[in-house]
Amino acid sequence: MPMTERILVLVAHPDDETFGMGGTIARHVRSGEPVSIVAFADGVGSRGNNKEAIEERHGMFRRACKILGTEDVWPHQYADNQMDNLPLLQIVKHIEIHLARFKPTIVYTHWIGDLNVDHQVMHRAVNVACRPLPGSPIKRLMYFEVPCSTAWGEGFSPNYFVDINGTFSVKMEACAQYTTELGEENHPRSLESIERLAMLRGARAGLPSGAEAFVIGRMIE
Repeated sequence: MPMTERILVLVAHPDDETFGMGGTIARHVRSGEPVSIVAFADGVGSRGNNKEAIEERHGMFRRACKILGTEDVWPHQYADNQMDNLPLLQIVKHIEIHLARFKPTIVYTHWIGDLNVDHQVMHRAVNVACRPLPGSPIKRLMYFEVPCSTAWGEGFSPNYFVDINGTFSVKMEACAQYTTELGEENHPRSLESIERLAMLRGARAGLPSGAEAFVIGRMIE
């Protein structure tokens, strides 16, 4: 029998997983594949918010991920938009704890060209932690886009697309949990814009429905 894939999603902030690749996460879950999601920065500290705001954001994270189909979630509290002040090795070692815990075969993280500095740091740290050493179970390393950060950054040219027609409504329900993070209608992070981006990605891949887009970092067959 084919081996069941094990999916580890490593993101900078609670909401990146859902806005960026919620439909793909839900699709993995529906396929019977275990999914674990780790968010490293608190997501609100750069706004001067307090402990209660962080707890609120973590609650949104847990609710959204539960809707997507997994409760194997790990919210951490690195200082928001300050991960570049930390030694990269510190973050790499923290990622390696989750790699040893979960033993993923597929890892998803941010695109290097994102405007958000925490996304850039996560990309670099994940690449180091997931380097292709002998015996590593990781067969696929993928980079996803996040509305706003990726669009305002540079270089994202997707070459892998996931049809999320069957899980798009689940993604949208999960996105709606992040009430403090959604923008107005014309904002890239509004529900309307998220839907438009999915349809654009689907059209680029020749699909009649929505899709999520990725760049392949490494793939071993």
